[in-house]
Amino acid sequence: MKKALAQNPNMLRTMIGLGLTLIVILSYAVYGATIDSSYYLYHTSNEQVEHTAIDQGLSDDDTSQSWTFSTNRSTTWLNISIAGVGQGDMVSVSVSDGVWYHHEMLGNENADRFSCRQTDYGGFEEYNVCTESQVHSITADESGNITIRGIVSPDLPMGGLGSLYADSLDDAEAASANLISTHNGTRVWTITLDHIDVIHPDEFAPHVQSTSHELENVEPFKVDPVTEMMWSISALIGCFGIALVIPLSIYFAARAKELREEKVRNVALDKTTDDS
Repeated sequence: MKKALAQNPNMLRTMIGLGLTLIVILSYAVYGATIDSSYYLYHTSNEQVEHTAIDQGLSDDDTSQSWTFSTNRSTTWLNISIAGVGQGDMVSVSVSDGVWYHHEMLGNENADRFSCRQTDYGGFEEYNVCTESQVHSITADESGNITIRGIVSPDLPMGGLGSLYADSLDDAEAASANLISTHNGTRVWTITLDHIDVIHPDEFAPHVQSTSHELENVEPFKVDPVTEMMWSISALIGCFGIALVIPLSIYFAARAKELREEKVRNVALDKTTDDS
């Protein structure tokens, strides 16, 4: 490093100048990408709908009962519960068209590494993932209430807010509307309760809720460009600062050693002069 500096006294000045130039160029690039983003946010309604399940009657042995209800809008969540069941009772929910997604941890706040956008067929062994099927069943572990939750359309925004990439606002609006309309349709659902004992008339009544979505508006994704530019400049300065620490440390150490050696030589010369 010392030899390099001796051959090129302006090397340190060149390194600092290049670093500052790169900081300015990259900061402008981040600023330009921030103010001209191609990502858009689409907002949808997130409406909870209560459904009335129509009783379809008991089985011949009076140990099984079924109900039906229908959904006719873009639906994400499905929540079905039946009160007063006994241990070992089983609830099955089937859909007339397509499939839906279920997992026993769905909706549980303590769910660990859980995703319902992947399925068992996707090879995501590290996640607790939903099962994709036309019919899902759950068995009561104890007497009381039994609840089965599912997701009908995992591509829709669960919380009413989604994002997409588009070339323009018109394209984003068209893509958002197409996403909602694709999952919009009438589905007939059948709930079946298999009881361990005889079922009496009007003994059970399922409570059914679903969450539906309608497109409300689409807007460009925006962030504060000044704030983003300041963060990017800080990050770049930090990176280049770390990169310059080692050569600058070597330079100052070599310079300090050179000053010490020069001081020793001057002392020796002064002593020689005094002796003579």
